[in-house]
Amino acid sequence: MTTLLIADDEQTFLDFMVRLLQKEHNLLIGRNWNDVLEIYESNIWRLNAMILDVNMPGLSGDPFTMIEKLLKSNPTVPMIIISGQDIVLRHEFLKMGVFQYHGKPLDMVDLKLTIQSAIKHNRALRRLENYDKAEHETVKYYEKMLNLSVYDVKERIMGQDKEPRRSPVLIRSEQGSRPSMLAKIINSEIDGKLFFYKACHPSLKNFIPYNLQNGDTLFLEGVENLGKEELVFLLKMLQNMDGGNGLNGQNLPQFRLVASISNNVDIESADPDFLQLIDYLSKVEMRIEPLRLRKHELREVITLMFEKKKRTHFSRAETISEELYELLVEYGWPLNIDELELILEALILTCQDEIVLQKHLHQLDFSDMADTKYPTLDDMVDEHIKKALRLTMGNKSRAAKMLGITPKTLYSRIKN
Repeated sequence: MTTLLIADDEQTFLDFMVRLLQKEHNLLIGRNWNDVLEIYESNIWRLNAMILDVNMPGLSGDPFTMIEKLLKSNPTVPMIIISGQDIVLRHEFLKMGVFQYHGKPLDMVDLKLTIQSAIKHNRALRRLENYDKAEHETVKYYEKMLNLSVYDVKERIMGQDKEPRRSPVLIRSEQGSRPSMLAKIINSEIDGKLFFYKACHPSLKNFIPYNLQNGDTLFLEGVENLGKEELVFLLKMLQNMDGGNGLNGQNLPQFRLVASISNNVDIESADPDFLQLIDYLSKVEMRIEPLRLRKHELREVITLMFEKKKRTHFSRAETISEELYELLVEYGWPLNIDELELILEALILTCQDEIVLQKHLHQLDFSDMADTKYPTLDDMVDEHIKKALRLTMGNKSRAAKMLGITPKTLYSRIKN
């Protein structure tokens, strides 16, 4: 049930409001400004809206100061003012951010509709606030997972930006290193607008002018996979954006392009247009180190991901044994973060004990393995992938989705 704060120094009015609203709402009643402050401070996160009279006892100073104080304390709680004061005051209160102003005598239908709208407004603001908190927590998680400083990323990118142009960013990484994580950090912490995640595809020439707006971030994964036509289009578009020109008679939006490239690309034999594109993108270049080069911090990364997965899956397992930690840290992680996530998720889903031990690796499904020796992590990943392919009747896209990895990562693993 929603909670409303109602305050007025006229008892007959309060009695009327109680009869009108008590069936649908939990009511907190105040008779002066001291009551309002006390109730408000002790219930600030429960309130969905407040309905106040301005002229009540206990007002120290002018009413505008008091109203402003309440509005700033928690902007998600809409304020409805009911008063018989002059209409000029109504305009002043609305300018301050008061949700609605009703004069006396009241129109009951209007008041009820206002309260319903205020509650919807409150819920929308709370959802937005919770979303912002979740986004901030996600960025912090990515920052630790990639061992990047958000401050350093900001400084490097914003140092290259020139209004209205937003500098493109190139991310160099190995497969499975999740460059999309870094792209989300850039979008959230620097641009803060809509984020588009797109694998390279010929439809780019239609996608960019019609779907992107000023301030958006577009992440292209694997620019080494661009076709010739798409490559030429992207290069021409970036050059035209830099010069402030349109493209084929169309005005281009000022968006941020974040592109990733594999460290394994053979630059020496690459197409000249591709080399020109990479040179253009490299004005701001970021590198994501593979897990095998981060052994000194790998234990912290494993713990971080394990805790996150444990909350997601309501795991019975609470911690990882020292022996298993040592095995995981010493492993080479050829598929990087994708592989780490796959292993930890499999362990969490299958382990029925409070501590995940080295023996739990062996309890995963290895029924097809010809060799009966203790399985390596590479063996585990291969068998997990084979099982997913069997369950999906060989459909690689569905298998990749089931495993929580990209089709590109799955194809690479199968090829290897």
